[in-house]
Amino acid sequence: MARLSDYGINVKNLSNVDTVHIDGGDFPVVLSHEAIEYIGIVYGDDYTQFEADLKDFLERSEGEMRMGNIKSHDWKIIKSLVYGMLCAGGLEETPQDVFAWLGMRNETVEVFGKCMEVFSKNTFQVEDVKKSKKPQDYRTPQKKANKKKNKKR
Repeated sequence: MARLSDYGINVKNLSNVDTVHIDGGDFPVVLSHEAIEYIGIVYGDDYTQFEADLKDFLERSEGEMRMGNIKSHDWKIIKSLVYGMLCAGGLEETPQDVFAWLGMRNETVEVFGKCMEVFSKNTFQVEDVKKSKKPQDYRTPQKKANKKKNKKR
């Protein structure tokens, strides 16, 4: 069976992979389809809505990512991206534990900035997102169940 390294591919050198430094440790972050699914779980909405809200947040911040220009609803965007990329990188923790650990501190903003570097190099084209059923069609299981019940009536 062939390995990626047999073809000269080192996954640590891919543009969708990096590491972030938190509390003295280096944690891998990955932007992948798996990360998008984690983002959807935490964000609780379509991936396309997350991306639109992220774009709005970035435009409002005008390139300056500081604690002072982050509104309370922006933390949902920050936490979703950071959690999704940490989990896709291999972290196995609940969102609640990760958010309790990260809190609202400058280091969290720095981690978000590093994740944004990876994200901006690898954002998906709208056409690519539309091909996938999971990320942009994500709905909480309860909403899906309610839709099915309404159709049966």
